[in-house]
Amino acid sequence: MTWVTDHIFVAGGQLVVEDWAAVQAQTEVTAVVTLALEQPGIFTHPTPWAWLWLTVDDEPSYTLEHLKLGVHFVQAAQAAGRRVLLHAPKGVHRTRPLVGACMLAHGKSFARVIRELEQRPWLPPYKGDAELLRNFAAGGEKEN
Repeated sequence: MTWVTDHIFVAGGQLVVEDWAAVQAQTEVTAVVTLALEQPGIFTHPTPWAWLWLTVDDEPSYTLEHLKLGVHFVQAAQAAGRRVLLHAPKGVHRTRPLVGACMLAHGKSFARVIRELEQRPWLPPYKGDAELLRNFAAGGEKEN
């Protein structure tokens, strides 16, 4: 579990769901994006302000539409003054493309995003991430 930005927190595992009240109290995260094929656990007590479930596995199933939906959700939450949790089974492979897309949407260059992801040992680009993010940065004309 770690902060990626002042408003985006990344974590993985069922413990986050099971101990949501403590995680929420400690991080002040109130919006959740779950990245998983299987039905995720339910975040309750307190219920998140907003929750988005993107049905993705590791890279092969990630699409530009997933990134666009995720970025739109994160931006809307941030505009409402909310902190966002990106949650996946392990909090690594599935969160990475969305973190990169959020950085691109915030105005960072593709090269800078890749460099910043590579500098985080738990977040280096993986397999198809770079191509997917390059397509996202180019406006999403090509589907990965």
